[in-house]
Parts: sequence; structure tokens; C-alpha cells
Amino acid sequence: MRTLMAGIAVAVLAGCSLPASVVPGEPNVSKYSEKAPKEYAACVLPLWRQDIPGSTQSAISNGYRITAPSIITADEILDIVKSKDGSRVSLYQGPPWAKSGSLRQAVRDCL
Repeated sequence: MRTLMAGIAVAVLAGCSLPASVVPGEPNVSKYSEKAPKEYAACVLPLWRQDIPGSTQSAISNGYRITAPSIITADEILDIVKSKDGSRVSLYQGPPWAKSGSLRQAVRDCL
């Protein structure tokens, strides 16, 4: 019975998550960096991989997207796009109880 209840809970939570390709609404963190997108991504990705080894980087229009996968909630997504004199950094995280403070700190440390 316990296994059945756990399975149902996981299925319900999985239904609430968004696919990695969907970036929900407003970012939780929006910052500017004087670093170019490639340089900024090179700083953040190793730090994210320390916490979540499955974190990946992909090219997007004018920059990069770093994604930290989550089994239970929406993936944490960092978009780094070229701006006038550097990069605009936008971090999208899941619900408050699932946010990673260390990923957010890495975003700030690399600014």
C-alpha cells in the first residue's frame, strides 16, 4: 500500500512539472553581468554540476541555456543572453520548496 501511495504522489508531482523547453513567466532572478555569455556560462556550469551532475548547457539565440534537471519538479533553467556590454542573466526556478539556494548563489558568484 505504501508503494502505491508513493507512486501516486510521484505521478501527481510529475504532472505539475514543466518540460525543460518551457520557460515559465518571469524569472526568479534577473541580473546583468559584464562578462560575455560564453565566459559567464563557463563560470556557472561547473558550479551547477557540483550540485547537480546532470546539468547541461545548450546554445540558444544570442547566448546559452543551462538546465539543472529535476525528477520531482520543473527543471531549474538559466538563460544567458548577449546584452549591450555583457550578458543578461535570467534564472527560472520551480516552486519555493524546490528551489536550490546553491544554484542561485552560483548565478550571483559568477556575475
